[in-house]
Amino acid sequence: MEYTDAAFRQFSALTRVPDHLKQIWDHFPLGVIITGRDDRIAYYNETHANIDGLSPEEVLGRLEHEVLVPIAGPNIMSVCRKTGQSILGYIFPYRTIKGRVVNAAYWVYPVFEGDLAIGAICFTQPLLSELGQSRVHQRQPIQWPGSAPINMPQKKIVGSNPGFRKAVELAVGCAATPFPILISGETGSGKEMLAKLVHRASPRRRGPYLTLNCSAIPGQLLEGLLFGTAKGSYTGAIDRSGLFEEADGGCLYLDEIDSMPLELQPKLLRVLQEMRVSRVGSARETELDLKIISSISTSPQKALGEGLLRADLFYRLAAVVVIVPPLRDRRDDLEILADHFICKYNNLLGKSALKPTPELLTALLAYDWPGNVRELEHFITGALSLVKDEHLLGLEHVPEHYRDILASLSLPPAAGGENHGAGAAGQARRLMLEEEKLRAALAEAGGNITRAARALGLSRQVLTYRLMKFGLHQGRVDSISK
Repeated sequence: MEYTDAAFRQFSALTRVPDHLKQIWDHFPLGVIITGRDDRIAYYNETHANIDGLSPEEVLGRLEHEVLVPIAGPNIMSVCRKTGQSILGYIFPYRTIKGRVVNAAYWVYPVFEGDLAIGAICFTQPLLSELGQSRVHQRQPIQWPGSAPINMPQKKIVGSNPGFRKAVELAVGCAATPFPILISGETGSGKEMLAKLVHRASPRRRGPYLTLNCSAIPGQLLEGLLFGTAKGSYTGAIDRSGLFEEADGGCLYLDEIDSMPLELQPKLLRVLQEMRVSRVGSARETELDLKIISSISTSPQKALGEGLLRADLFYRLAAVVVIVPPLRDRRDDLEILADHFICKYNNLLGKSALKPTPELLTALLAYDWPGNVRELEHFITGALSLVKDEHLLGLEHVPEHYRDILASLSLPPAAGGENHGAGAAGQARRLMLEEEKLRAALAEAGGNITRAARALGLSRQVLTYRLMKFGLHQGRVDSISK
């Protein structure tokens, strides 16, 4: 490995190791990259060069996030240096300046000079490699000795559809209150995701979060699971706390409560009214302090009209009603959701797909998605399993049981297809033009995301997502309210 004088001095200052160790790192089986306090690359070993298909001369001295552009998420070496905290076993894809997509696991450590973090050193293990003729694929990264993976802050909510955002904002806004929240939405639309969001946003977030799917438990077992049992209340019964007691101090999520047997609903109503519970077979009562979140898989009107839910229980549960729109009513979120699932399962499956082709996206927009977001997620995982070396997810990757369904749809021409050519070349051209447009808008707005979003006619959240996808925005999106 050849160094410039400046790079060698910076490398020596960062590492404080003898020359023979530097020679070992040059041939280390993992990629090694070191950046200084300005995030410029001071060291880049041959293994990393082979992973990326770049030469050290193309990399040394350049800003790390410009050479190895994160496709989703923050620049982890910069985060490590700024926070002074190690990032261990983190997995995400990036794109090199020459267009190669790499999925890898990273172990990043800050380098200190006294109490000041002056740089970061990263060890990289590719999950999908193009070294030589054979492809190396490992589903899980090796565990660095003595380390434990940590979770990086990530955007929790994906979607900018006005109806969906209204549901999210209402749920978050009512999370701090002690009142019950009822979430209404079709199966797979994201009710449980909102329930978890309510818990995280509530003062009880450090307490337990327990869930019970009322449709999955037989009625004779449901009462004991909720309220607990006392020894001797029936043959074989033991003293056991129920979910109400176990969730005390936190949140209890009752999913599909409209499936609960009608004879059990008055008992639940009594607990909610008095916030006291007695175990089955016992007269002793326990006071409760918890937030109840429940959901129904139909509209409130239908649940009441068809007698699935007692009116008195409904009004006790529905201090706040959050309506989650089905995916067919938020098609403007479909591309963002598809990109999100592609990035998520790229890592797990060791694939390198970037986006759906315009033709596939057109087909996805025409389909009604009766299984909602959950169905879309399963569709993407099935399609990615058919990807080999391609960087684009196309109609040829559609799972077999969907092919006749999508073929029967009346599809408009694929957006952008006639202007930018067909297939992979056309999609690559579209990605390049999109990135150039985002760069220009951000430059015109002086780096202000809100102004750039307004100029492009996008919401701030959508623009932030696209900037992160192209590695143009290194900040974190911690809240949908930003």
